[in-house]
Amino acid sequence: MPGQVTGMYSLKRRVLKQWIYRNRHTQPGVAKALRLRVSVFKRKLKNREPFSEAQIRRLVYFMGARDAFRVIYFRSYGERERVRQEVFGSRRKDGKRNEYADEPEQPQ
Repeated sequence: MPGQVTGMYSLKRRVLKQWIYRNRHTQPGVAKALRLRVSVFKRKLKNREPFSEAQIRRLVYFMGARDAFRVIYFRSYGERERVRQEVFGSRRKDGKRNEYADEPEQPQ
C-alpha cells in the first residue's frame, strides 16, 4: 500500500542526537512524543532496537517528514529510494547515494 510503513525500523542514533541538539529538544522530550519511557527510548537507541510503526509515525509528525526520513535507518538503498519516491514524489536530483557526502564524485 503506498505511503504505508511496512515492518519496524531502527533510528540512526548520531543523526537523531544532532537533530535534537540543533532544534533545542531533549531526549526525554522526544521519548514523550513517541509515548515511550525515557529508559526504553535510550535503550532502543543504544541497542539499535526497532521502533513500532506507531512510534515511527509519531516521530514523523514530531520531526517533520524530511528530517525523520534522514533519521530512520532503512535496510537497503532500494527500500530507502522506494519510500523517498512514495513520500516526496521524486528521486534524488544529484544521484548520490549518501545524502551526507560532501565529497566530489569520482570520475569513472
